[in-house]
Amino acid sequence: MNLYLRLLSAVILAIISLTASISIGLAETKERYLTLDSDGSQSFASLVQQAEDLAKESIAREFQENPALTEVTIIITADRSRQRVPVLRSRVSRRDWQQDARIEQWTRYFADAQLLLGFRNGSISSPNSGSSQVMNVPARSRSTSRENDPGFRDD
Repeated sequence: MNLYLRLLSAVILAIISLTASISIGLAETKERYLTLDSDGSQSFASLVQQAEDLAKESIAREFQENPALTEVTIIITADRSRQRVPVLRSRVSRRDWQQDARIEQWTRYFADAQLLLGFRNGSISSPNSGSSQVMNVPARSRSTSRENDPGFRDD
């Protein structure tokens, strides 16, 4: 009787592990990192637009080349003066992408990239116009930025 119980346990365990490996194999995701080179004459707005275009092309290509792929994550970094900073991250499932391929809704933008890449004073200069636009990045208040930080000390 003990032998039959062990045999039954072994068969059940084998079936469970097989089903777990099959379900893991069905959902295939891919994460891809791409880098844009930014020259000094380019504005931050045009850099973000270029990053969005690259992300959109890459997502479409990944889904087209791999029919088993269920989700894609694209991370675009910009390289300017040997400083590499993430600009955006897009994560989308195949089903969502087929329903709506607008890249903006699947994308997270890194607002600090503008300053880290050396674009000054939060302004963006357009290459065709002499005026500049201000990026609307929400400013954090002092109380939320420092006092809620676990490393904040007010000695």
